[in-house]
Amino acid sequence: MLLCIAGAGGVAFGGWALYDSYETHQDRKASRALITQACAGLVDAETVMSLDGGTDRVVLGGEDPSTIDFDTIPDNCVLSRLEDRKGRDVRLSQFTLALKGLPQARALHTADDSRDPFATLRPGSQGDMTARTRLPDRMPLGDGRLGDYGPDDVTVVARCEQPAKAGTTTLIVTATSPSTRHEAGDRPVLARLARHAAEGAAAKFGCRTQLPELPEQLPAPVADLGPVGDRSDSCGWYAAHLPTADRVRLPDRAAGVPLGGAAREEGCLLAVGPEATKRLFPTLSEEERAHVNLDAVLRVAPWWVRTRSYFGDDAAAVAAPGRRSPDPVIPGKAGRLGDVLYGSMTCQERPATLTMTVPYDYRSVLGPRRDELFKAYATHAAAQRGCTGLVLPGPE
Repeated sequence: MLLCIAGAGGVAFGGWALYDSYETHQDRKASRALITQACAGLVDAETVMSLDGGTDRVVLGGEDPSTIDFDTIPDNCVLSRLEDRKGRDVRLSQFTLALKGLPQARALHTADDSRDPFATLRPGSQGDMTARTRLPDRMPLGDGRLGDYGPDDVTVVARCEQPAKAGTTTLIVTATSPSTRHEAGDRPVLARLARHAAEGAAAKFGCRTQLPELPEQLPAPVADLGPVGDRSDSCGWYAAHLPTADRVRLPDRAAGVPLGGAAREEGCLLAVGPEATKRLFPTLSEEERAHVNLDAVLRVAPWWVRTRSYFGDDAAAVAAPGRRSPDPVIPGKAGRLGDVLYGSMTCQERPATLTMTVPYDYRSVLGPRRDELFKAYATHAAAQRGCTGLVLPGPE
């Protein structure tokens, strides 16, 4: 009897396993078909499903599901994975492929997106807000000709030899997966997906282009801030400025990215650490201290400066936040838009836009040093890239 029961149990288990295997096979088949259709065949479906440890069930994601059809750009496909959580299907972000082009009516870059680069601390906390940024600057892919990447995305840029469909001169293809924030091995996979998709999209749009190969190494974006001393990265301009500057009120830590001679975007983040803030606060005048709350600076709104340069077609697609909508930064001009100072120059006969963001609370502390910082940054960038025709904002 026991043998019969065991045999029956084995048959039942085997039948369930076969059924489960069949269901998995069907899920994967349906997911592959969906990915191929939604992303117009630009990405390998199996590779997309392998991200973040792998999944068998993929569905369209986003509040307004969209697929790529090549009719117009911008265009994208957004995919989610389904996971069983206590008998209930839960949607989690899996992969997004976005196509954009230049020139375009809307700005591609926002010089200051109104988000503080640092996470706030709880009341009573003695932590260090400015030790690490939650919004690291973009890293160049190699020398930057191929594109750049962030914590959870890789962007590949295809520059057309001649204007393509709808006058497009540059195609920008971004592959995003949240898994790359905690799965470093997914970043090279995402980069290959982005490059392959850029080749396919360029062919569809009639954009003749030559894409460089991917670099062998893709280090994690620089999130930790360190000493401002001698630097050979994108914050080198600041290290060069300090020996001749009045350093008392200036940042004492920095996070820069490797220099890419052909990068379309280059950024540097500076900040005043908690110890330097505590030393500086008593030196402020009585009027200045009336407008500054030390606890708020240490926990909620630290003092920081961020510079970003944009080159080529990207230089004409920059905006700064306005009261109701972004204010465009005009190529070839210079000025002030809220927290943003901007200037311009010409590099190898192509435009470049320079921006520097300083939050309002720190502007009053810096005073005239803000304009001195921008000039140091801009003149260094012009010399480094061999640019001419530098235009700086006039007096405030």
